Amino acid sequence: MSKLNLNQEIKKIENTLKQLIQSEDSTLQSAADHLLSSGGKRVRPLFVILSSHVGENPANDATYRVATALELIHMATLVHDDVIDYSDKRRGRLTIEKKWDQPTAILTGNFLLARALEHLSYIQDSRIHQTLSSAIIEVCRGELFQFQDQFRAEQSITNYLRRINRKTALLMQLATEVGAMSSQADTETIRKMRDIGHHIGMSFQIVDDVLDFTSTEKKLGKPVGSDLRNGHMTLPVLLAMKHHVELKEKVATLTPNSPTEDFDWCIEQIRQSKSISQSLEVSQKYLDKASALLETLPKNEIKPHFRKLIKRLQNRMN
Repeated sequence: MSKLNLNQEIKKIENTLKQLIQSEDSTLQSAADHLLSSGGKRVRPLFVILSSHVGENPANDATYRVATALELIHMATLVHDDVIDYSDKRRGRLTIEKKWDQPTAILTGNFLLARALEHLSYIQDSRIHQTLSSAIIEVCRGELFQFQDQFRAEQSITNYLRRINRKTALLMQLATEVGAMSSQADTETIRKMRDIGHHIGMSFQIVDDVLDFTSTEKKLGKPVGSDLRNGHMTLPVLLAMKHHVELKEKVATLTPNSPTEDFDWCIEQIRQSKSISQSLEVSQKYLDKASALLETLPKNEIKPHFRKLIKRLQNRMN
């Protein structure tokens, strides 16, 4: 396990992904290539492979199938997300909808999902299929709740946490849970891995939501404050509104057609508020829970690699 090379694993994942997105249709092929070549940290596949090392049969065929299929599912949700949000850019490049059109974007997302399911179909373990399909239903529900919550200023932090659990943490949780499952880990270890993935996923999304305000358009690959401009009430917004009456009143008036200056003013208020550091504290608490659980795992050789990945997630703020 100590010889596990994460860079080599990423190369292996990239090569498989390139093969999986091959299509006889040139438009689908070009759109999928565009998405794949725009990068991505491949965090989910790495977590699948790492998590498999808690079991008796690490990094087997089922592990790699889950790892690449999960990334395809993640990519599909990003494409559909961009359609729902009318996003122009993703990671600094035009979204598929913007570069082609909406039908092409929707069909590309569907194509990636279909490829993922096809790739998973060779796995014998029915638990893996049941776990994946249940979680994907929840991811869809998360997308629906996000859509229904757009531009709704009156919502609770609990509501936000439930939404990001379904939207982001679930795929991370799947990565660690099914990774452990694929290697015949025991039930207790699988449960621990599931919880580790959940905590990391929650932390990951909160940091993303903070970076949306604190980073630059160049680093984000999209305009600063895109979430708020799309009507998504993230943790920094909800916390800032608690102590800033004028901001709360202004956010309550925002619509998709509000003047850019209104959004800019709100974004600047949030950037300057304590809600940024408060959000990061919440994110850190989730990472602390993941780290504490990590220490209770039976196999020590997996821990340094997980710590390294957790550290990498923490460093995204620097």
